[in-house]
Amino acid sequence: MSANDVVLLDGMLKKSRQQTSAALSNNDHNTFWVAQQYLKHYGIGQDDVVAGIVDGSHDCGLDGIYTFVNGLHLTDDTPVDKLGRQALLDLFLLQVKDTSGFAEDAIDKLIANLPRLLSFDRDESQLPQYANPRIIELTRRFLRAYRDLEMPTLKIFIAFASLRASSNVHANIKLKAEALQRTCGELFTGCPIEVIFLDAAGLCEWARDAPRTTRKLQLAENPISTDTAGGYIGVVRLNDYESFLTSERGELDTSLFEANVRDYEGETAVNRSIEATLATRDDAVDFWWLNNGVTIVASKVQLANKLLELETPQIVNGLQTSTEIYKRVRTVGKDADRRSVLVKVIEARDEAVRENIIRATNSQTAFGPSALRATDKVQRQVEEYLQGRGLWYERRRRHYFNLNKPLDRIVSIDTMGQALLSVAAQMPHVARGTASRVFDEDIYPLVFHPDYPVEMYAATIDLQRQCDTWLKRAVPEAQVEDYRFHLSMLAASALTRKMQPNRSDLAGLLNMELTTGLAAELLSDIRQVYEREARKVGAVLFDQLAKSPKVTEALLAKSKTRLLGTRRPDERAH
Repeated sequence: MSANDVVLLDGMLKKSRQQTSAALSNNDHNTFWVAQQYLKHYGIGQDDVVAGIVDGSHDCGLDGIYTFVNGLHLTDDTPVDKLGRQALLDLFLLQVKDTSGFAEDAIDKLIANLPRLLSFDRDESQLPQYANPRIIELTRRFLRAYRDLEMPTLKIFIAFASLRASSNVHANIKLKAEALQRTCGELFTGCPIEVIFLDAAGLCEWARDAPRTTRKLQLAENPISTDTAGGYIGVVRLNDYESFLTSERGELDTSLFEANVRDYEGETAVNRSIEATLATRDDAVDFWWLNNGVTIVASKVQLANKLLELETPQIVNGLQTSTEIYKRVRTVGKDADRRSVLVKVIEARDEAVRENIIRATNSQTAFGPSALRATDKVQRQVEEYLQGRGLWYERRRRHYFNLNKPLDRIVSIDTMGQALLSVAAQMPHVARGTASRVFDEDIYPLVFHPDYPVEMYAATIDLQRQCDTWLKRAVPEAQVEDYRFHLSMLAASALTRKMQPNRSDLAGLLNMELTTGLAAELLSDIRQVYEREARKVGAVLFDQLAKSPKVTEALLAKSKTRLLGTRRPDERAH
């Protein structure tokens, strides 16, 4: 490798840093960029990449931690118990240094700390001596998923990235890497463990390796088509369809799904029926006779004999069926099953056409709330209004980031949902722990509706961002995530001078400033409640308190006392 690779990589990093400079420090950006390249085939969104950054004090030699189950990025509300037997569990541990080589002490830190972090009998009351709260939470999430899954297949990937390295890995470093593999092997017997070293040349290769956008779908017979170009109906053998769904690593390829894979409903009657139908072999009955099939939309469709070539395909209907077919092979393995699934493939280059297809094909089912929500009128209204205020609202994951919009000006639908859960629904514990609940039927209408003042959405996200900015100056970085949603809930109440501000009240917060004095008072209230609740339940880590409904109840009660104490006599009379 030549020194040119270092120069080329530096150019890539500088270009990327322009997109993230207002949102991330230089060190965090480097981790963000490397993680993006390393994990790009998982289709991970920028919010999830940022959430996995753990650099800072007590980082145990780690800069990033990411876990995937069947290709799905693991969060607190990932339904791991619904993913079936032998799910694929991938743990990625990442260290990124702006150095010209690889150091032994970096590996020694992991050899010393991973047994503390990845042991099922770890004592979390002792871990803060070694690890920051973010590392403890992310590794706890991994360990819990491993326990909850039924006979998972675990793989561990450890990557050391050196941004200015231009030489081969020293023999001593390789010996240390082998010692690290043995350490992990003692924790998880029989688990494949890959340790790689990414120098400037390797990182450039990762960056140039674009994810697949074209896929081939093998049909069992010639498809039916109409006079309208690009539309086909056909049947696909179960094994061929499973291959279509599977990534190069063997996971369910979540980038194929228009819907969030968290919409998979798990052990419902419908899915048990699909699973039973797949498990029951009857040569006289084909699977597609008993199943509605799937709908795939692609920007371009080309037919060659019985092979369809699809550009940027998305499965917009049939998540349950697709997931059960994928699970079937994980459970029984590939066999000579000649049954087929019905597949409808539609060429839709226009965004409006695609949205019509999504809504029409899902209108009779409960499938895909997040996919359906993205097509809602209110979501388009929010996107248009925020754009007028210089913000890019991502109804669809990574849409504006891929268009090189600045990271600090992008608002994802998940981020907006968290802010609304905290400020409008007064459920900050849900925003912190199970944010995808914002799409549930009992919550979504409370915060998203085309008749609500659109200014509310801009005011809510602006208030959340003000809270985040102030907290980053006031508390350690690892604590920001635990305070931010409770702080925005209390701030909305204090600024509107109402216990439960309505939608018009929240809209009136637009362009209102959260002062340093008020933020400090509210944070003091939060800390007092955290300390009191921590003593009650014996909690050591703040993330457990941030996800507790009892903490929210206590803070609302404290907020009521504060408001009554600050209102004028004429206000109290009302």
